[in-house]
Amino acid sequence: MDTTHYAQGTLIWIKHEEEVWLQAEIVTSNDKEIIVKTIEDPDARVVLGPNEPIFLRTSDVFTSEGLSVLDDLTQLTHLHEPAVLSSLQNRFDIDKIYTFTGPILIALNPFKLIPGLYDEEVLKSFITTKQNAVANSKPHVFNTSNAAYRGICDRQKSQTVLISGESGAGKTETTKHVMKFLALAGSEDGAVTNVEKQVLESNPLLEAFGNARTLRNDNSSRFGKFIELQFRSGQKAFEGMAGQNSRLCGARIRTYLLEKVRVCDQQEGERNYHIFYEACAAAATLSGTSVYNFPQVLKKEKVKAERTIDLDGFSDLSNFAYMTRSTCRTLKDVNDVEMFERRINAMQTIGIDAEDISQIFKVIAAVLHLGNVKFDPPPNNSEGSRATQECDASIELAAKLMGVERKSLECALCNKTNLRTGSQSPVSVRMAVDNRDALAMALYGMIFDLVVHSTNISIGFIEEVKLFVGVLEIFGFECFKMNSLEQLWINFTNELLQNLFISYVFKLEQQLYEREGIPWHPLDFPDNTDAVDMLQSKCSGIFAILDEECVIPQGSDQGFCNKLIKRYKGHRRFDEVKCKPTWFVVKHFAGPAAYCTDGFLDTNTNQLSIDIIECMGSSKTAFVANLFKKDKKYAEVLNKDAVAQETKGPGGKKKKYTVSSEFKDQLTSLMDIVDLTEPHFIRCIKPNPQNEPDRYDRKGVTEQLRYGGVLQVVQVSRAGYPVRINHQECWDDYKVLCSAQVVSGLKHVDDLKLRAQKLLDHLTEELSIPKPMHGLSWAVGKTMVFFKLPAYERLKRARLELLIKSTTLIQACWRRQTKMKMYKAIRLFTRHIEAILRLKQARLDLQRRRQLVAATKIQAHIRRCLAQRKYRAIYKKIVQIQAWRKGITGRRHAKEYRRYVSARKIQRNWRRYQDQKVYTALKKALYLAQERMRLTHAKKQMQKLKKEAKEVGALMAKSQKAAEQAAELRKKNDELEAVQLQLQSEKKSLQGKVKQLEESIQTMQQSLEEVKQQADTAAKLAADKSKTIVETERLEGMQKQIQERDAELAKLRQDIEEAKASSVQNAQKLQEAEGRYQQLLKSTAMQSTAGMNMGANRGQFQAANQPGPSRMRPAAGSNRNVNIQLCGSVGVGKTALLENLIKEQDPDQMTKFMEQKANLMSHHQIKLDEKLVKLLDCSGNARAQHLVKEWFGRTAWVFVVYDMSKQDTLDYALELTREAHQAGAKVFLFGNRWSVDHGQPVEVDLMAAKDAAVRSEGMSMESASLIDAVKLVLNQPDDEAWDPSMGQGGIDPLSPDGQRRSSISAAIDSVKSWFGGAERGRANQGVLRPSLKGTKQMKVARNQNDINADLRPVQELQDSESAVTCICFGQERANRAYILLATASKDGTVVIYRCYRTEMEAAYVADEAFPSDKEQTNIAFQTPPPDHSNISMHSRLNGHSRAITSIFFNLLEDQLVTTSIDKSVRFWGIDSGEMLKVFTDSSPVPVATFLPFNPQVFVAANSNAVLRLVNVQNGMVLQKLKVETEVRALKFDDTGLFLLAGTKSGSIHVLEASDSSTLKFKFKVQLARGGVTCITFVSAAYGQPPCLLVNTSDSSATIIDCTYGPQRGPQEGNLQNLAVRSRVRVAHSLLPLKCCYSPSGQGYLISGSEDKEVYIYSLAKGSNYKMQYLKHHQVPVVAVAVNLQDTLLASADSLGRIVLWRRMDFSHITD
Repeated sequence: MDTTHYAQGTLIWIKHEEEVWLQAEIVTSNDKEIIVKTIEDPDARVVLGPNEPIFLRTSDVFTSEGLSVLDDLTQLTHLHEPAVLSSLQNRFDIDKIYTFTGPILIALNPFKLIPGLYDEEVLKSFITTKQNAVANSKPHVFNTSNAAYRGICDRQKSQTVLISGESGAGKTETTKHVMKFLALAGSEDGAVTNVEKQVLESNPLLEAFGNARTLRNDNSSRFGKFIELQFRSGQKAFEGMAGQNSRLCGARIRTYLLEKVRVCDQQEGERNYHIFYEACAAAATLSGTSVYNFPQVLKKEKVKAERTIDLDGFSDLSNFAYMTRSTCRTLKDVNDVEMFERRINAMQTIGIDAEDISQIFKVIAAVLHLGNVKFDPPPNNSEGSRATQECDASIELAAKLMGVERKSLECALCNKTNLRTGSQSPVSVRMAVDNRDALAMALYGMIFDLVVHSTNISIGFIEEVKLFVGVLEIFGFECFKMNSLEQLWINFTNELLQNLFISYVFKLEQQLYEREGIPWHPLDFPDNTDAVDMLQSKCSGIFAILDEECVIPQGSDQGFCNKLIKRYKGHRRFDEVKCKPTWFVVKHFAGPAAYCTDGFLDTNTNQLSIDIIECMGSSKTAFVANLFKKDKKYAEVLNKDAVAQETKGPGGKKKKYTVSSEFKDQLTSLMDIVDLTEPHFIRCIKPNPQNEPDRYDRKGVTEQLRYGGVLQVVQVSRAGYPVRINHQECWDDYKVLCSAQVVSGLKHVDDLKLRAQKLLDHLTEELSIPKPMHGLSWAVGKTMVFFKLPAYERLKRARLELLIKSTTLIQACWRRQTKMKMYKAIRLFTRHIEAILRLKQARLDLQRRRQLVAATKIQAHIRRCLAQRKYRAIYKKIVQIQAWRKGITGRRHAKEYRRYVSARKIQRNWRRYQDQKVYTALKKALYLAQERMRLTHAKKQMQKLKKEAKEVGALMAKSQKAAEQAAELRKKNDELEAVQLQLQSEKKSLQGKVKQLEESIQTMQQSLEEVKQQADTAAKLAADKSKTIVETERLEGMQKQIQERDAELAKLRQDIEEAKASSVQNAQKLQEAEGRYQQLLKSTAMQSTAGMNMGANRGQFQAANQPGPSRMRPAAGSNRNVNIQLCGSVGVGKTALLENLIKEQDPDQMTKFMEQKANLMSHHQIKLDEKLVKLLDCSGNARAQHLVKEWFGRTAWVFVVYDMSKQDTLDYALELTREAHQAGAKVFLFGNRWSVDHGQPVEVDLMAAKDAAVRSEGMSMESASLIDAVKLVLNQPDDEAWDPSMGQGGIDPLSPDGQRRSSISAAIDSVKSWFGGAERGRANQGVLRPSLKGTKQMKVARNQNDINADLRPVQELQDSESAVTCICFGQERANRAYILLATASKDGTVVIYRCYRTEMEAAYVADEAFPSDKEQTNIAFQTPPPDHSNISMHSRLNGHSRAITSIFFNLLEDQLVTTSIDKSVRFWGIDSGEMLKVFTDSSPVPVATFLPFNPQVFVAANSNAVLRLVNVQNGMVLQKLKVETEVRALKFDDTGLFLLAGTKSGSIHVLEASDSSTLKFKFKVQLARGGVTCITFVSAAYGQPPCLLVNTSDSSATIIDCTYGPQRGPQEGNLQNLAVRSRVRVAHSLLPLKCCYSPSGQGYLISGSEDKEVYIYSLAKGSNYKMQYLKHHQVPVVAVAVNLQDTLLASADSLGRIVLWRRMDFSHITD
């Protein structure tokens, strides 16, 4: 057995000595041992070896009825012995004793009466017709009986019900119920006829003579019987209750192997046959007489006739030796006298006359008295024997009862006649005892046969009726410590039945499938043919050898055993017991059994001596004499001549009768009959050896299950197709699961098989019916449809869900109507009562207010008077005091003011004098200093001009170098489109140099001006004789130099102008190249999202108070009140395009359109996806061009249309494009393909058109329809003219704060972020936005110092016990009511849940634009489940065979993509759950992702270190890229241009998506020693650059900054470098853990861990990456995810549990 590693908590079964199998749970598991805890003692630990057998078990499932129990064991999830054993026990505990195991009915003996189990109403409910036979599939003995009855009614074929089991298992009772059902089912209107009564009464009669108490059962059948119940068909007069014309008309009973030895001997605790005890009990009630008056206990009206019965010879059972071999003499709760009368009544019912009844009891009494006869040797002959004197009365009475002489009887018992000489010789005492017992057994056996024969004659067996139901009750396997020949016969019978069972159950499956023509995988069935052959082979079989040993002289038991050992030594079914020479072992199907051969020959011969036969044949009682004369074994002695010819064998020799040969012949005849019938199997199981009710012995039941072959039939039924229905039933049952279109298309198909085939093909795709690993989930045969259990259960569940849904809808409508009526009535009554109460309250309030007003007026008048008096007195006093004080202060102030004015005049005059004196002296000094400074400065300037004149040559060299650089720039201008970054750098360098030259020119100009000024000054000085005279020659030289430098500067200025023009030209080319690049990206995005709904791609806002469809209008303050203006030259097809658009989108506007079609300017409003769009159709007439151009300033988008087959239309369109751009409108250059599609060639330059659109900052498209272009401009996210709710500082409704922020406040925040102070309050918010209102108790109990105290687990999901490998959320704006959560497991299953929004979440997104109701795939999905869990399963995806490594949604969120270790990438339909596409690889696929600008291409990595770009449509591999090791994580940045690939070795590769089908390697960064398991990209925010959050298996998570080019952000630059910002600690070494990002506060890193916690690290500046954690999981947390709205956190662990976290809101609770 291979070592298997089990996860902690795995539920299993383990071996147990008493319970056989015990429930346990895995604690730890490794290669060497498995430690488990049992359910009995959870604290204890059991250590198992790696090779010890264990089986998986499922957790208990509960329904409304309690613990779920299956009616058919083939439906078990885990199919093995402990599961079957446990299921039977679960059913047995709730009194469900019947269980189906495929075609076998298992019946457990309850040892008690279960109320209502066999009532007449229950019986009648099982009597079904052909039409509703499938309806009642409840396991019951009546169900199996009904199946047999239906076989003879519907198929007119004989049936057999085989009932087997060990003693005490309930075979006899089961046989009674089968016969009772068949008798009632075949009766007319429930009336039981005489034949049916006789059949029912035959059972108690046979029980009296053939049943006895054993150690295992109080009513054990000690014989086998086969009851043939004949049914007549074709007569309406005998129509039965089941509605068919088959009625019981006759019966015949065949018995096999009566245990005659029980007459003479019984084990302790057992009893003899019931009839002995019952007759003795009846005789004991008599006093002084032997006549019994019948009836005495039973009511006279219930018996057929009153009569007297002679019980001569019977007395108390203690007087008989045969009855006292065991101390057990009575049965619990059984009245032997009552049972005796029931036997008599049964004899009367079956037609045995009174004389025969008396003779039967005389023979039975004679048997009892024979047992009292004892022998001793005569005095003169120790080898002889004689009857003792003490038993003279017994032998005398026995002889009398048998009608023979006492002396003759004694002589026959004590002597033996020699056949050759004819002389008699005495026999020993032992042989005399054997003769006595043989006679007793022979007499009882003949009486038993007589009773059976009389029963058959009385019932009547009609030879010409061939239709019958056979009921075979046979003993089960017996294996004791010492087994005799009787056990060998019994076990041989079971071997034959087991062989039949194998042939029917195991091989019938394959024959059926071949007959129906459906695929079938044959199984290796067990077979016991070799054991049967070893026992019954004619020449060399065990029974043949036994018969031979009985015939040959001096044959012995030892010789027989030696022959067996010699013949079968080495046979796989035979073995010897070396320490016991007379023992041998037969390995039966049910197990080995050891047999002791002592007494085998005597038992097999079992022949009376000739003396005894002749004595009995000469009986004066004809009844006894006929018993012997009619028996074939004894007839040859009594009637030698008559039977001489009949008893000869094929060779003319006399045939020797033995018990074995007789039994084998009977059994062969029985099997021949059974082979011609349709068998039905009932396996009876004894739940405990103590025969106690409600007790389940697991060990004993397990042995019986193994012996009965129950487990084998379960496995075969489960492997094949256990569910079968005909074609019409398949159509009737499952057509409701299809749409009306599918049903209407299939109902006209006449061929039922073809119709069923097509129906199931459609349902397989629609319902995602699981497909097994081998074979098909269903198959359509020639006459029936076959289902595997998973397929049938899926169809059945879908049909039930549909019925429930329909019922719920009807109930909802009815309840709504009734509640509405009740609500209206209550509202009317409530309003009336409220009006009365308000009227009374208003009157009281009015009276109170009047009183209050009156009292207030009185108080006001009194207070006013008092206050006036007091105020006047105080006022008068204050005025007097103020007057006195103001007089004093006024006089004092006047005096001080006069002094101040005088002092100020004196100070002013003095200061004027001093300042005038200083100014005069300073003025003179300044004049002198200025003259000297000007002279010094002029000298210095002259010297500087001389030096600069010498540097003119160097300046010319610099100018020439600048000219060369300009020429080099002109050469590089041709390559600007390929080397954009280099050209920009050169452009900046050139601009810097030009700026330097300009500054140099300005400096030189300033110098020249200064020189000129100095020259002028010098000329003036020369003219002034009082000044210094400058030489004239030097001035002329300087003027000449100045002129030369002016010429050089003019030339240099010309070169600079040329360089500027070249630079401007290069900049224009660069701008055009960038425009074309952006146009390429927009075109690619447009093509990939052409089919997207504009509401699904763009989260536009709708006015909350505006009903009806939203109107697309410009932003506030704009005068552009037209959305789209169509213009172009005459004949380009503008009006035709608009007409087609209106026809497709808003046909109601066609009438208005046709009315305005002839106008030069026509306005239209159409509804496009629930939005009103204003369009202006402009004529191409030259007279209207001035009107067309005037509307450019009032239009948001100008669609300029040209014909692709006419160049002049493009020229005109380009002119309009420029003018529209100058007017401030956005331009869309539209090429009409209509003429090209109809055969005309393309005459225009499309690239020139696209370039023109780019230069005008517009877009371009070529199509024959306007719808794609209109949707494209409506979906532009940066078009503020289309968003009525976006102002200058537009907001994202899903932003962390959800508030509008102006550009000024944003700038302030960015400045604050430099100092780490921005959003400090937000940084303390904690993970997630509040989304659920908390309670007051929760608020009181929370920790105020922990910011995550409000973050709590709100729900736990678990679909299986397999570890969750990855999870992801869907789009936030795809559905209004919910978002999707996809989870993938290690076992290959994917489950998608709907997470319904809370009230707070709905409020966050209340103003967003969601898809309209028409776009909703299922309206039922828009409401949460009724259990208020806010979570429901959306779909389940089954298809992967191994662990799933990654999952992600596509752009439209209608598909899910999964990768797996099973080397495949699969696309799934989210709503249907069906697999849409499969892409396979040569090795496991760890991860994959879509190209952002081309969703038709995805990137997949495999374990061979190869990245593949694959086309989704055709599966073509567009590119393969090799890296050094396996890639385990892929992530695109926000630009969509750079792919980050994390590898197994801990490095990150940066790849550039240069176009829609190519990846280019840029650079690689070695990050860690452990492998990368997850990469999350975080955009720039809160003053921090964009970064990566990376999980690596070296117990760390890394924050990596992304460095882009010279531009500010990733939207504009190239990714140039990755730099590690920080590393944080995470328990991560083995599992592929995932991380995610929460934008709350200033951002959080959230990661799973192997220490059962969710790690949270703050990314805010100054937080020092503070760590927090969430505790809830019990096992490692593998994956985490946060939704886009940042309100829901999901964490998944390795046991399949998914925990949903939300932040509580307590703002509504006041302190």
